[in-house]
Amino acid sequence: MALDTDKFPEHFCSVPWLQIHTEPNGKVMPCCYYSHDHRDSLGNWKDNKLVDIFHGEKWNQLRKDFLDGNKPRACSRCWKEEDSGIDSMRTIFNKRYSAYTDHTNRNTYNKFQDIIKYSNSDGSVHGIKLGTIDLIFNNLCNFKCRTCGPGLSTAWAVELKKNNIPVRETLLTNTRLPHLDSDMHDMIELCDEYTEVHFVGGEPMMQEEHYDFLQLLLDKGKTKVKIRYNTNLSTYRLKHYNVFDLLKHFENVFIIGSIDAMGVQGEYIRSGFNWQEAQHWIRISKQQAPNINFGISAVYSIFNCELAIDLHKYMLENELYRNPLGDPFNFNLNVLHEPHWMRTTMLPLKTKQRVTQKIRDHLDYLARVMVKNHEYHHCVEVWNNAMTMMNSRDETNLLTKFFKETQNLDKIRNEDFKTLFPELWVDFIDHGN
Repeated sequence: MALDTDKFPEHFCSVPWLQIHTEPNGKVMPCCYYSHDHRDSLGNWKDNKLVDIFHGEKWNQLRKDFLDGNKPRACSRCWKEEDSGIDSMRTIFNKRYSAYTDHTNRNTYNKFQDIIKYSNSDGSVHGIKLGTIDLIFNNLCNFKCRTCGPGLSTAWAVELKKNNIPVRETLLTNTRLPHLDSDMHDMIELCDEYTEVHFVGGEPMMQEEHYDFLQLLLDKGKTKVKIRYNTNLSTYRLKHYNVFDLLKHFENVFIIGSIDAMGVQGEYIRSGFNWQEAQHWIRISKQQAPNINFGISAVYSIFNCELAIDLHKYMLENELYRNPLGDPFNFNLNVLHEPHWMRTTMLPLKTKQRVTQKIRDHLDYLARVMVKNHEYHHCVEVWNNAMTMMNSRDETNLLTKFFKETQNLDKIRNEDFKTLFPELWVDFIDHGN
């Protein structure tokens, strides 16, 4: 029975109808912004099949809450972002799904029509096809990014154990879910030409399950789904697999490389990252899969509050960062929220004023050099959001925590924040004095 209205409440979110997001620890949620509090749990992949969780009582209740005009506590991260004056995950995906493009002829389709058609007033759904499937099979990863942690990186977990810091043994090893093969077939039934399969990590290129799912999509003829990656640009082979041999059969592939800054600063932020090797990875991938589109995503934190500007400018001026039709790589900023002592809101006022001016100068630069298309407007939006978030509140009280945690990790890794980020170091010391 379809909903009897096409009017949705002010705080309505389409994501619980159109997305499934998995976490390395087995948690299943509508999106990565959803609460990790056990009280808000919708189910765990290790205990139940994905489709059973998606159609379960708790997930139905979440959908009903949105239909009733409520603001679920589990979605507080979006409410906080909206209170800060920036676009939240909710508003971004609502815009996206109201004019969703298929992946063959780029016709737009309003996925809200599907919500109306396939939903009941009690929050249950029947026959709906997903817009996005975020797949994180485990935490297997060869990097130890400063803004990450052992929950998303086995390399992080190993480092902690070597330094006698308590870490759960489950974060050191990964086993294949016994019902994974069945779940993969179920997920394919939830896909159509509008579905985007998003491989995240950990590092997806190191995870055999990801290659198996790609192969199953090919075997089932699902070559029109959009394939999207977040990868650290370190590898594209595993056992007998070369990912580009599989990806060349899909009609729409978008690979997002994770880079926070260029050179040694980028290598400091993402331990394991090699700037020169990442450039080589991009060159090789463009040779082996010339029809793939690429983007770069930076986690915007205290470390790269200025360096991310330099990275974006470098991309726009370097031919390597051009997609097949000659347009620049997509560029995105993920504004950091956790760990809280690395977010830009803790920058001293002096630093915020300098960064704000640099972002405004960068926006003027973008207006001069970029074609005024969707990509341009997206870049303007993410930089304005980053600037708004940074200036939304004063959290300089967290600087002490930042110094303590950063210096502890510097000692373990034999690195030195002060040497690589001298201007920030001086700002922080001046503020402390």
